[in-house]
Amino acid sequence: MSAEPLRALEGGRAARGWDELWGRDQWRAHELPHGDLASGGGAILHFEGLVQPWLREAARRFARARLLASLAPGTISDNLLHLRAFSRWLATAAPELGSPAGITRALLEDYALSVRTGGLAAGTKRARIGVLRAFLEEQREDGLAGLPRRAAIHAAEIPRADYRPPRGLERRLFDQFVDPANLALLPREQHRTVVLLLAFTGLRVSSVATLGRDALEIGSDGHPYLRYRNVKLRREAVIPIGPALTEQLRRQEDYLEATHGSRTDFLLPSPPVRRRGTSRGGGHHLSHSMIRQIVKRYVRKAEIRDGEGRLATWVHPHLFRHHLGTSMVNDGVPLPVIQRVLDHASVEMTAHYARLHDETLRRELLGWQERVNIRGERIALPLDGPLGQAAWMKERIARARQALPNGFCGLPLVQTCPHPNACLSCDNFLTDPSFRSVHKQQLAETKELRERAERDGSLRLVEVLERDQQSLTRILDGLDELEVDQQRSDAAQPLDVVELAAARQPAEGDAA
Repeated sequence: MSAEPLRALEGGRAARGWDELWGRDQWRAHELPHGDLASGGGAILHFEGLVQPWLREAARRFARARLLASLAPGTISDNLLHLRAFSRWLATAAPELGSPAGITRALLEDYALSVRTGGLAAGTKRARIGVLRAFLEEQREDGLAGLPRRAAIHAAEIPRADYRPPRGLERRLFDQFVDPANLALLPREQHRTVVLLLAFTGLRVSSVATLGRDALEIGSDGHPYLRYRNVKLRREAVIPIGPALTEQLRRQEDYLEATHGSRTDFLLPSPPVRRRGTSRGGGHHLSHSMIRQIVKRYVRKAEIRDGEGRLATWVHPHLFRHHLGTSMVNDGVPLPVIQRVLDHASVEMTAHYARLHDETLRRELLGWQERVNIRGERIALPLDGPLGQAAWMKERIARARQALPNGFCGLPLVQTCPHPNACLSCDNFLTDPSFRSVHKQQLAETKELRERAERDGSLRLVEVLERDQQSLTRILDGLDELEVDQQRSDAAQPLDVVELAAARQPAEGDAA
């Protein structure tokens, strides 16, 4: 084993390099390269759960290689968790295995099958097999000398990740988090800073934790900006911020000056430790787990509740990022701009928020659940499955390609209308309660025109207008029935009301 001095690496703190760490079963964050990006100051890389000595040795080499490649210790800790699961399985399925040479393709297939059928979450299954595949490939010539060439996991065997649209926060719930009266209940200024940073910037926890004390900048235009490090992409970025967050950051600086003086360079330093009348601390930032705990304790302290009246303890910091993304989509902000605000690596990632926005609109539509035709008859859309998706697709196309003043055209995808301006006599015409005022005005005008035509003796025009008047009357009667049903549904399911309000009315300052 070579003994490269760990101290030669940026951030390295071990006194005698790798030799100091190699014999330990726990490598602590403050001794590792890039410890400033770690999630805490205690033991972070655990090797004691690796039963087989040869596997434990290979895992150390695997961890060292990834540290040298500048991967965050938290990521490597997750990798080791999945390797420990493989080690436990080996101890049961093949206890006689004494070296990497005993690993066969059949053995790996059995393990993959046990993972797939083990009742784990989809993401965990993917990580279990994906990490083992990377481990075997990367350590084949190093820590796993003697591993058979056919002992490999193919890329196609890694379970696919099921797409799940990002989950947003309903407006009423978000408003409770940024309510000044609720924020005043928090015990420390730093806790208020954590909450408002998450709510108004959409930053990942890793970027919030590692903010520098000089993160607030005032641009040449006089507007405030926040400079941060995108830990995931390992680059610096700047975003504009609003006055509420700017004021809080200035209060945070006053707090830092009073509690830490010049002893910290972090905006959110670890809590000071008071000993013998002196205050120490600030050498490290808040841990990721501490930030999550601040959010959960805040929910309980302020009794923040969701639309069903439950304490919103399920809210975690990343949901604020989803909230900001979906709010900007709802406000019509172009995807490339949202990509820059969220600092995504690709616009495809940003497009997930547009898909959530589409789902929000779909839920709003299905909240009413139907349209009415010219006879006032209820036309329900399919709710679930491929047919429901196809019906929603047709609805969106109808809205986009032909904007009628009083409803939507229900014609299929490529069919053109041979009867323009004759919608009130067309069976493909559909409308909903959002056009009620238009129909009322149209009915009043139609009655007036019909009376005038009767006075003038224009019998053909009277016939046409009478038909339109009947259609409009039936449409309004049908919409009345829809509204009554919706009111009953709202009374039975108060959460739907909140969801509809959140979808129709973006929160103030969401895109700050």
